[in-house]
Amino acid sequence: MQYISSFQYVISLLLMVLMLGIFIPSLTGADELEENITNNTSNVSAEWIVDFTASPFEGYPPLCVKFSVSGPNGEYVWDFGDGTTSNVMNPVHCYKQKGSYWVKLRYYYGTITGEVSKPDCVKVNDPSLYVDYSADPTSGPAPLTTQFTVVGSPTNIIWHFGDGSEDTTELNPRHQFQEPGNYSPSLTYCLAGLCEKISKFHYIEVGPGSAVDFLAERQNGTAPVCTRFVVQGDVETCKWDFGDGTISYDKSPVHCYPDPGLYTVSLTYTIDGAPYTITKKGYLRYVSQLAPDFTMSPVEGIAPLCVRYSIENPTQSWEFHFGDNSTATGAQATHCYGTSGTYFPYLTYCSNNLCDKVESKEPVIVHQPRIILSQGNTPNEYKFSTDATEGLKYIWNFGDGTGAEGAVATHRFEIAGTYKISLVVNGICGCNAINTKELKIKPKEKLDFTATPVSGCAPHCVQFNEISPEIPLSRLWEFGDGDTSTDKNPFHCFQFPGPYTVRLTDTFPNETQEEVKQDFITVHAVPKPSFSMFPPQGDAPLTVKFSDTTIDYTEKRYWNFGDGSSGTGKTVEHRFDEPGEYNVTLTVWGAGDCFGTKSQTVHVLKKEDSPYDFSGLPRRGLAPICTSYKVTGLIQQSELEFGDGQKTTERNPFHCYDTPGIYSPVLHACDSLSGCEEIKKPAYVVAVSPLYLNISLMRGWNLVSVPVSLEPGSDTMEILSDVDTAGHSIFSWNSSSGSWKRASSSDQISPLSAFFIYSPDNHQIPIMMSSEGPQYNLTQILTTGWNLVSFADIMMVSADEAFRSVEEFWSYIIGFDSEKQRYSAPVTNGIDSAVISLDPRQGYWIYMNETAQMVGKQL
Repeated sequence: MQYISSFQYVISLLLMVLMLGIFIPSLTGADELEENITNNTSNVSAEWIVDFTASPFEGYPPLCVKFSVSGPNGEYVWDFGDGTTSNVMNPVHCYKQKGSYWVKLRYYYGTITGEVSKPDCVKVNDPSLYVDYSADPTSGPAPLTTQFTVVGSPTNIIWHFGDGSEDTTELNPRHQFQEPGNYSPSLTYCLAGLCEKISKFHYIEVGPGSAVDFLAERQNGTAPVCTRFVVQGDVETCKWDFGDGTISYDKSPVHCYPDPGLYTVSLTYTIDGAPYTITKKGYLRYVSQLAPDFTMSPVEGIAPLCVRYSIENPTQSWEFHFGDNSTATGAQATHCYGTSGTYFPYLTYCSNNLCDKVESKEPVIVHQPRIILSQGNTPNEYKFSTDATEGLKYIWNFGDGTGAEGAVATHRFEIAGTYKISLVVNGICGCNAINTKELKIKPKEKLDFTATPVSGCAPHCVQFNEISPEIPLSRLWEFGDGDTSTDKNPFHCFQFPGPYTVRLTDTFPNETQEEVKQDFITVHAVPKPSFSMFPPQGDAPLTVKFSDTTIDYTEKRYWNFGDGSSGTGKTVEHRFDEPGEYNVTLTVWGAGDCFGTKSQTVHVLKKEDSPYDFSGLPRRGLAPICTSYKVTGLIQQSELEFGDGQKTTERNPFHCYDTPGIYSPVLHACDSLSGCEEIKKPAYVVAVSPLYLNISLMRGWNLVSVPVSLEPGSDTMEILSDVDTAGHSIFSWNSSSGSWKRASSSDQISPLSAFFIYSPDNHQIPIMMSSEGPQYNLTQILTTGWNLVSFADIMMVSADEAFRSVEEFWSYIIGFDSEKQRYSAPVTNGIDSAVISLDPRQGYWIYMNETAQMVGKQL
């Protein structure tokens, strides 16, 4: 195991991120993945540095959510998941319908573009399930009479006031707290088949009582209102001033207010002949049956945005507040918003000394007009356009002393430099919108080309890419092996080893340019291994001598003996303890880390004079699995250990494995002639959990594998034919060529392989486990660099356990989170690989420091 210092660890992670950008797709969306895989781009994903948060992320409609971006000051396009979008960097968006919303943020920063996607980012609960309660007043002197009001439509209501009084089932009770103290009322209710309890700690605060007080039974309401006034305390006489010019001398009068307004009530009373007065300013608040309101349209658009306001049910006085420190007092008003932002308009009004505010049900959202540019027909020529409203006046300034008017303009920059492009859009309702954008004009480029990879093993295929200052009239590629091409970005395969000089010639209207790269491509020969073994067969235990006879290669080799053991010597001896056929493989490496393999079979026979054996069926299946065993031979004493801690002396037992696992039974047998013998059968019975006999797909891209070998006839990509991939291909990775491969229905599915598949919905695909299983341990060659693999198992294990056969050769493992549609944090060999568990149903990227053969379990 290789251990590295903290500094080396940081540097290694940075290198890993750069290497990941070469071929691991960012997976920000289905279309982007398809494009990244098809074009095999080399941009490093910006998803490592851009993110966003939402607050609040759950509530009842209308739910207004503030979205905040952490990232560079670029261009952003929001998809809120409810059919609406926004170009504001940190918008506020209001959700009006219940549901769970998938929010996506598309960003543009220079030449970098990407997307951050968060499924179920915002949850808007069903408003019909919202329940709460309020009380008025919540504090005052004893005795305190409080009106409780339920919000929502609950049933089976029980009120508990916390003061020792009896509970009540009244919907909106009125309750009097007699003694001073802090009370915590609770409301128990049922709704939609569920019963809940709302308790508010010390919600009611009752202070020491005063000698005299009064209250009105209806302090709020819609005029006309009649209310009874009640005196608290012992008084001799009363005089009421109801605040509307009328008085009364009753102790408990009923008074009617025909008009809406804010009323101040005074009580003058006498005790022992002395007069006292209690005045409650603005005590009664009665509103009109037709309260004022206002409309506005449109509520969202691109600046300069003209929004029309109109009042409904006007009162004595009113004033519009547009949310940007501007106001208006007319019955109709048109306001111009010239700057992007989220604005919250409201209306203030007064009637009979009663003043109030009406807030808009939704904000006005204003987007800055975008400057959209595209490449022109000649170098350094650009076409400028905008998404501002049509029919306005548009003024462009290109930053080089020139300008233009119109919604679309084309301009060519003659001198290299950085230019500040500005756009002024004149609004028709009194304001302008302004936006700016920097554009870097590079000097005229010379003809050049790139190739990847520039070296490899024969036959070696290379993707060439032309870098041209402009579109040529004609081009000619000469690859140095006698082949040519006129494609812009040709894909060419070199069949034989050697260095190759590549030449590109482009013809332009005024000149011809040529770029030659001497010995640009290097193709290495692939070694052809050979080895001898003696003896090739024999009775167990059998010791075989293996000798590497390969010529013309670098002295690096790896033996896989097919029984989980390996070696690296030129001549090695290996002992096979159990009968069977073992596929022995020799891998040798040559120049350029090119390798070749050769396999031969060693036949290890069971001793013919061995009088004992046992067998069992079935051996593989869904847990619990019940196996019928049969012990053969003339045995005087025997004991069969089932591998799960249980054992028996029965000759033909029937045993059930209740727990998923891999079991290795052992037979202990003795007789007077042959003595005693122990017969072991490793991994003989495999019991699998139901969870491991399905390929589970989440919505979006999935990186998956199968944990066990599949039944012949059901072990190809054909089992995925029922999956609706929304037109996307299924992809695997060819680590030898460093390129993506589109899977076909006839491709085999192995527990050591992995593939990307897209599904628009959650989906389960049942798999059929092989009834016999593979004859030998599963193997796969992992080349230097990134490999897309999985491992065979029936449970989650640590990264060390999953890739134990290559533990010396790998540095990092990266999984993919299908639920979040992004890659997981890397697992580092020797740092967290012993504690982080991997799932054999998932695929993983593993970075190999050198080529090695991975040996998997015989499952």
